[in-house]
Amino acid sequence: MLIQTTLIYAGLLGLLLVVLSFNVMQNWVRVTGAGDETDRDMRRAERILASFIEYVPLALILLVLIELKGAPMIVLHALGGTLVAARLMHAYGSNPFRGAGLMRFLGAQLTFIMLAAASMACIFYYGLGRV
Repeated sequence: MLIQTTLIYAGLLGLLLVVLSFNVMQNWVRVTGAGDETDRDMRRAERILASFIEYVPLALILLVLIELKGAPMIVLHALGGTLVAARLMHAYGSNPFRGAGLMRFLGAQLTFIMLAAASMACIFYYGLGRV
């Protein structure tokens, strides 16, 4: 079976990873000359990237696994779209502006909801294969 639907979400999230990585590099270049290891913007950029790296790979693996087991396309799009939206909200909401904390919180919570739903789908498909 081909993996088709997950491709778009892996591609979109890969591009977001590049943007977040460039943000870290831009901050690194800015603070390198000053030697300021406690720079708040640099630490924020690193934390946003680290959070992405902590959750997105497993989320994509879960998405691929349930796609391989034949999950309906609507489920795959719902989970993939939620993940992309969640990570965008988390990254944008991690910046200092009024109301950012709520956006960051919602992005994190949506990530956890997507991970839980995809994990339960894996368990469901495992159970179907055992019946």
